Amino acid sequence: MLENDQNSDTLIFQLCDTIKTVILTSSKPTLSEYELIKMLQSDQYNTLSKLRFDQSEQLFQLHFLIFHSLYKLQQTLLDEKIGYLEISPLNITLTPYKENESNELTFSHNTKIAQYYLNIENLKNTTKQEIDQLLLSFWKTFISPDKHLESLKVLELTAPVSYDEIKIQYKKLASKHHPDKGGTKEKAQQINQAMATLNSIYKNRNLASIK
Repeated sequence: MLENDQNSDTLIFQLCDTIKTVILTSSKPTLSEYELIKMLQSDQYNTLSKLRFDQSEQLFQLHFLIFHSLYKLQQTLLDEKIGYLEISPLNITLTPYKENESNELTFSHNTKIAQYYLNIENLKNTTKQEIDQLLLSFWKTFISPDKHLESLKVLELTAPVSYDEIKIQYKKLASKHHPDKGGTKEKAQQINQAMATLNSIYKNRNLASIK
């Protein structure tokens, strides 16, 4: 964990500033949390190089600081009339600002998840047992990002893609490759396993365990 509040405040300021630069200059319209972290760790930005992530506490700290910074940045971008920042582990997207939508888009700060991440005390007070539970349900994409991409490939999809689109494509392929319709058992199993993996990732992406 960070050694003191001053270190935490300094890192959060740096993260907000760097993440803003990344989002505004990225050639990709959508970033996943994993992609964002990799960019922050790169030589170009070198923002997270001094942090260690070899234990669950450090991994949780990383995730919490990223989301704390994203939710702070979400309000900043709205105040500056730049746009609305959509935030989820698999979908960090900046939507251009529209004057008539500004009031509607401020709702995010009122959600339980946003309140959780905006309260920096949760970084200090979350117990190891709670951390392990959150990481188990939430960080599958970070720990094994290839599983997410491989599963999409089996379903003949590429990121970014919505959960609804995944379900539609799964039903289509499951019907097409069903053994009773001339498909093979092996292919059907691959499709089912890919969907099971994606179900696990997408259904847990909003940290449903936070009450």
